[in-house]
Amino acid sequence: MPPKSKRPPQQQQHGDDEVEEPFQAVILTDSYDDRFLPISHELPKCLMHLCNIPLIEYTLEVLAITDVRDVFIVCTSHIDKIKAYLEQTNWMNPKGKLNIKIVQTPDAMSVGDALRELDARQLITNDFILTTGDLVSNIKLDKAIEAHRARKKTDKNAIMTMVLKEAARSHASRPQEASSVFVLDPQSSKCLFYEPVAALPKKSRIEISPEVLENHHQIEFRNDLVDPRVDICSVEVPALFTENFDWQRLRRDFVHGILTSDILGKTIYTHLVSEAYIAHIQNERIYNTVSMHVLNRWVFPIVPETNLKSGDDYEFMSGNIYKSRDVILSRSCIVDENVQIGAGTVIGENSRVAQSTIGRNCRIGANVTLVGVYLWDGVVIGDNCTVINSILANNVSILENTTIGKGCLLSSNVVIGPNDNIPKYSRLSLLPQPKTSMFDSEDEDQDEKDDGERVLTGDHEPVYFWSEIANDDDDIDIRNLKLDTLAYDINDLVLEDHELSESASEVGELSDEESDADSIDGAWNLNPSANAAKKSAEFKKEIALTIERSLAENHTVDTAALEITGLRMSSNGEYSDVREVVVPLVVDHVDLNNPVTSLKKVFTQWGPLIGKVTHKHDDQVHVISLLQKHCASNEALGKLFMGALQILYNIDVIEEEAVMEWYTSDISKSGSPTEIKLREKATKFVEWLTEAEEESEEESDDE
Repeated sequence: MPPKSKRPPQQQQHGDDEVEEPFQAVILTDSYDDRFLPISHELPKCLMHLCNIPLIEYTLEVLAITDVRDVFIVCTSHIDKIKAYLEQTNWMNPKGKLNIKIVQTPDAMSVGDALRELDARQLITNDFILTTGDLVSNIKLDKAIEAHRARKKTDKNAIMTMVLKEAARSHASRPQEASSVFVLDPQSSKCLFYEPVAALPKKSRIEISPEVLENHHQIEFRNDLVDPRVDICSVEVPALFTENFDWQRLRRDFVHGILTSDILGKTIYTHLVSEAYIAHIQNERIYNTVSMHVLNRWVFPIVPETNLKSGDDYEFMSGNIYKSRDVILSRSCIVDENVQIGAGTVIGENSRVAQSTIGRNCRIGANVTLVGVYLWDGVVIGDNCTVINSILANNVSILENTTIGKGCLLSSNVVIGPNDNIPKYSRLSLLPQPKTSMFDSEDEDQDEKDDGERVLTGDHEPVYFWSEIANDDDDIDIRNLKLDTLAYDINDLVLEDHELSESASEVGELSDEESDADSIDGAWNLNPSANAAKKSAEFKKEIALTIERSLAENHTVDTAALEITGLRMSSNGEYSDVREVVVPLVVDHVDLNNPVTSLKKVFTQWGPLIGKVTHKHDDQVHVISLLQKHCASNEALGKLFMGALQILYNIDVIEEEAVMEWYTSDISKSGSPTEIKLREKATKFVEWLTEAEEESEEESDDE
């Protein structure tokens, strides 16, 4: 459909006769890769649920608060499903702010093909925002748009502004499989050079033509930028794709081609953001990370209780728990921190849910453990089941006594069990995996053998195991694909024999300093225990710096806890490591020149922070042991032990059962002589707790 010639009322007048129309926007709903298989084989990625909302809803929310009128949603696969979903939403309302048009490109094989199709149809008539259907952000693009318009007035060759997020190398929203090197002019924000860098095999050098650096007094090499795939483009961009048929990918082909071309003479700029949250759900690991960021309120005001989807009624509760009103929880079930539960869901007796989102109308049986799990609508989990770090799509059923290992993806309507044990990283579907060109040379007998080994049968429809394979792109190393799959452990990647031999052959061609290990920050390490120790030490160092800053700047406990949570999630750190840092630092914050007053003030104010990272009974025992050990390291600190112990008890960070268990444990008795003396000092406190408990029991008997 051709665009309307009538200008919308939002057009703006600038100068004499200059009129700037609202931007158009193009949303690419296909990523043209094999991520999230087999789920993405049956459901478009833009309709996958993140915190119980289809991903495209987040993208449209960003555009709704921007100077955008016409939005072209480009669909290559699952066109009917995307169209049916949008038609039943308010986005297609003719009176709405966005004028949404669905553009069908069933023959497109890449981003380049999709943009060439847009150019052929002459749909783009002015500058536009190019993004994907899986953008999650709270950004307002006004400043980026304003900067883009200003640059075009001074640089007639400016055709694109890439919006990039500044983030540390360890930031969780950065993909592990690859990074990008940007060379920028810090004065003008012009991008001078771009090079994508895969994690494996390691790339030892980047070649830059000296001509790139001419006429620039200062340049920046940036490897700390997250690329969320949000670009502000000139109307010329689709035409440039048409003129260059070999350009398929937006960054690797288009951006790299523009910046290295001596003929085109076009320029690309960047707009860096640091405060706003912006992420592109390009793989399973980032899906997991962003889900937790939403529940931890990093994307505010995009939080569950905003109820972006019509009909939702989530309420925010302590511990980042979001519960719809129409939810039934048994009295004995445990709902830990960072959990979202959709309407109509029922959770049975003695079940535990942590770090998870549960969709609408789910049924969770008794004695079920769900940790780091994403259940979409209509999922059923039978009694005595365990599911760890997995995605279960709509209407999946897990029958009783079944365990789902970490990193699994189960596509819609799959039924598993009873009494099954699904290996970690499994991908299950009711549909067999389509054959690809890499299997064409295999004989039929071998195919049948492979298929037989990959089918799970029982009192349900056959369930097929899918393997993760690279597509026909020769540039893709299968190991890189695995690095960003859901809950993947680098040690598992190392221990696979065939890949270990490949790695060994590559390492043999390089020096130790140039091995592939360096390209993923040391994670590719043939000594897993040493690697884990190194990562733990680095994590503790970052936590210590964060807590010291919070203490020095007198942050609130909630703010400090949020920063700790962010670091722990981005580093995949353990709460035990956090406690080993926070307990000594809080003790050391006490002024020893005025110990009595300062101890009460410090532990009353900062003791709750220790409580934020202490959840179970064993955690409380750990806190007391750390307190004992640290106070025993210095005679002056030893005088603080009993006071600190009593304050932590009074503010409910530790309970009497934990004190009793610590006191009777071998750990409290087997330390240094000073530690043993501190335990002896606690004897009277323990006796008092025992007497108080006995009196309480007697009073209960009298009643």
